[in-house]
Amino acid sequence: MNTTAVRATARASIEVRLDYADATLSLSVHDDGCGFDPAAVSTGYGLAGLRARAAEVGGTASVHSAPGDGTTVTVRLPVPTVMGSERP
Repeated sequence: MNTTAVRATARASIEVRLDYADATLSLSVHDDGCGFDPAAVSTGYGLAGLRARAAEVGGTASVHSAPGDGTTVTVRLPVPTVMGSERP
């Protein structure tokens, strides 16, 4: 388990949601912690790296957060159709 969300939040509630719809797989992680300003300058590669890796496979990564309001990170990835899996 990635412990970044556990270390970053000041509270214990973390919700993980996995959805599949319209050939897209979505993973959202939400915590009710102290939040942060996503526009603030960061010296790390964490969120930028997440966005870059998602983009490499045609997906997206978004972060919604505000000081005092928790954080939600969502990654959406396309799920390719496997050739030969369609039924007549």
